[in-house]
Amino acid sequence: MEMAKRILIVDDDKAIADMLEQTLLQEGYSARKTTQPLRFFDEVREFQPDLILLDLMMPYLDGSDELKLLSLNPETSNIPVIMVTAHVDAKRHEEEYQAQGVKIVVTKPVDLNYILQLIHDTIGDPQ
Repeated sequence: MEMAKRILIVDDDKAIADMLEQTLLQEGYSARKTTQPLRFFDEVREFQPDLILLDLMMPYLDGSDELKLLSLNPETSNIPVIMVTAHVDAKRHEEEYQAQGVKIVVTKPVDLNYILQLIHDTIGDPQ
């Protein structure tokens, strides 16, 4: 049996991270979440996700810092990122984020069906 595609959720809001993780697991994806921004890069290396759902506003290391970490490492620079944020200005900076590997910026509260469609459009079926 083929392995399910792996999605890493990085969000310091545990309720949102849990909801996204449960939704993705129900859809058949392999999902892992971290609410610890400082654990982000370790999680990426351990889990080797096919896609990252990344919050922008987090303590210590925000989403844009984490994007830089990803883009600087050849092993991780090609992982697609969907940015999920409550930051109202994030859409205005979407082109900057896209230059760093972000496919699209989605604003919270998230529409789960929309997120699932974006994930499907980006990495395809769960298997």
